[in-house]
Amino acid sequence: MSDSVCIISHNNSEPSPLVEVEFQITDKRFKIYFKSDGNTFLFGNTEAFLACALLPSMKMGGGQILTKGEVSHKFLSSLSTIQDIYSTWQPSFKRAEIIAIPTRPNTPSSQKRVGAFFTGGVDSFYTFLKHHDEITDLIFAHGLDIKLKDTVLREKVSKKIHEIASEFGKNVIEIETNALELFDYYVNWGKLGHGAALAAIGHLLSSSFHRIYIPSSYTYSHLFPWGSHPILDPLWSSETLEFIHDGCEATRVEKVALLSKYDIALQSLRVCWTNPDSVYNCGKCEKCIRTMINLKINNALSRCTTFTEELDIKQVRKIVANTEGTRAFIQENLDALEKSNDDEKLRKALIYVLNKPEMPHLKQFRRKIKKHIKEIWKRIF
Repeated sequence: MSDSVCIISHNNSEPSPLVEVEFQITDKRFKIYFKSDGNTFLFGNTEAFLACALLPSMKMGGGQILTKGEVSHKFLSSLSTIQDIYSTWQPSFKRAEIIAIPTRPNTPSSQKRVGAFFTGGVDSFYTFLKHHDEITDLIFAHGLDIKLKDTVLREKVSKKIHEIASEFGKNVIEIETNALELFDYYVNWGKLGHGAALAAIGHLLSSSFHRIYIPSSYTYSHLFPWGSHPILDPLWSSETLEFIHDGCEATRVEKVALLSKYDIALQSLRVCWTNPDSVYNCGKCEKCIRTMINLKINNALSRCTTFTEELDIKQVRKIVANTEGTRAFIQENLDALEKSNDDEKLRKALIYVLNKPEMPHLKQFRRKIKKHIKEIWKRIF
């Protein structure tokens, strides 16, 4: 076993709107915080901190994780299987040893509240609309898919989420965190990191909830290593808090079919991952374009007010389907179009994207490398 050590230090013995924790992983130190909107107390617990520390420790060769406080017996028992999964997905990762943590008694939760992580995207809208009779709270985490410094976009999204919650009579909990700094330093955020970060936030809220939904990204027919996964998310649960990975039964086209029945969803949908100048949806990036196709297939694009751009076939043909996820989403759209026998131009454009030679991908890769080198050059000089 590696001699690397992760030491977790914190002074969060009482519920508070602010939880701060320091991770020392070999010779690196990270000061991570989680801050609520003030109306909700966070409970700084060992489960949350272990969820943050596990992947960085495995990446650095395993070793020992040292912390203090009690931990859920169920959660601690599941860490072995969680590490099995991660090390299978990433063979270079080594198992970490959790040192001498006392376990808490198996006490069932007395809480009645049910949360759902919510960004305003297709997946989170689908899970919320599907379970809105049960869900009491929408949980929006700032600092994960929206950069901490982009307060303009955060305000836009926060306003929309509060409008959605008001429409359905639900509560909103906003959490701000810089946890991405820790995860991004060691692992790929999408492929490995984000599920553990959501689990950490969930456990910080464990004094308020007995169940939290994590919306799925992919269907059961398109599963591969990904940070939030139907076999992984439930393992982060404790005796008092259950995590449910939800929505794998539906494609993005099918999810949008449900969204299109609700005007509030079409007035609030947010999917963009580039957000130039803090725009809500750019209408030009790959994710925006394929979501616009989802909407068009469901005859809802013209009613979706968060997209101001027209769907351009030329932009569709520019999509580079160079990942399993992107290819899965393009194939879902193509399958839906072929069933409806509608829009031949769009159907041919999607076929072109799936059969496109690798050269456009290599050109795009070179452009990204050049841009990255320029950014590094500017920082140095």
